[in-house]
Amino acid sequence: MSQRESEGADAASPFRKVTDARALRALAHPTRIALLEAVGLNGPLTATEAARIVGGTVANASYHLRTLARYDYVVEAEGGTGRERPWRIGSVGMSYDSEDPDPTVGHAARALSGLMSERWLGRIRHYQDHREQYPDAVRTVSGSSQFVLFGTPDEVEQAQTEVLAVLTRFVDRLADPAARPVGAVPFEVIVSTHPLATAATDPEGRPAP
Repeated sequence: MSQRESEGADAASPFRKVTDARALRALAHPTRIALLEAVGLNGPLTATEAARIVGGTVANASYHLRTLARYDYVVEAEGGTGRERPWRIGSVGMSYDSEDPDPTVGHAARALSGLMSERWLGRIRHYQDHREQYPDAVRTVSGSSQFVLFGTPDEVEQAQTEVLAVLTRFVDRLADPAARPVGAVPFEVIVSTHPLATAATDPEGRPAP
């Protein structure tokens, strides 16, 4: 559900650090990401319930849930057997390093990052195309903000840590649907940091002379 990708140095994160290339590759699959999100948003789900949400057959959902369980993305919840056993989220967040010194891990991390970015962009476009379907209160707090910051890497890392601290106040509600207040809506907050590269900057992002 919550995801943090770091480039190079490992920024402070309360989330599970994934350093196994096999675990990263296992998640870099559209159906598995959709299933993981479904379990995180809805609470424990059986393969039958998950298939109803994400589409596809029960057998397919069961197979992909077992694959997610192999790497602890989901774990068995109480009750049920076989395809009717419920699965719950294994951890509410993860982090990984796309510049891991192990090239196999780095390649797997970049593949996962690319897939996640495409999903994020797709959901942003979906909201833009269907915003009139949402209540006024939801539309009021939805949208995008963009900032250009002149800062040292250390300063930007500190800013990222402070933003993360604010957002992680809501993490418990991902793991426990009962902790969500009445009227809670699943908002997606995407924080992306990258050096500004335009025609007005040099290759390192500095203003061109």
